[in-house]
Amino acid sequence: MLDHDLHLAELLADGGYSNGSNYAFLEQKKITSWIPVFGQYKPEITGFPYNQEADCFTCPAGKILSFKTYDTNAEGGLLKIYQATYQDCKQCSLKSICVPKSQCRQITRTAYDPEYRRALERQQSSKGKRMKRLRQSTVEPVFGSLIHYYGLRKISVRGKAGAHKVMVLAACAFNLKKYLKFKPVEVVS
Repeated sequence: MLDHDLHLAELLADGGYSNGSNYAFLEQKKITSWIPVFGQYKPEITGFPYNQEADCFTCPAGKILSFKTYDTNAEGGLLKIYQATYQDCKQCSLKSICVPKSQCRQITRTAYDPEYRRALERQQSSKGKRMKRLRQSTVEPVFGSLIHYYGLRKISVRGKAGAHKVMVLAACAFNLKKYLKFKPVEVVS
């Protein structure tokens, strides 16, 4: 990003910004993101190992669940659908345990799985743990103060533009109060 010759190399944010499109966008711009992977993402599916080269899963009976199509979830996130063939599941001895009410096994994964995996790997590294502590000591207390002391538990305006104005004013008030408390240390030589 080149605005006023400022180069953004790393980005620290909270879990609210954890989604695949954000991870992909930041990687495309060559920005290292320190955004924690939110609780819904699971890197592995028990009993169904993933083959990255073939882009498929293998079921406990040894049958292949290949990539079929893309879909979107309720929030608009891009999903990949993997599905076993009807014949494989119909003849399988594990069908009554694996998919008793459906015709064949289907696995739904985010289309941004590689980006999520890299973000999770960064999160679990020693620098990722250090960045988490930094986020908890700088970003999170500000949100807590805004919610508890600046009346942002509930925003009483309509629309994103109105909410944005309220947040900007609250942030200005917070920063102004912090600036007024600041006292430079005088050095006696």
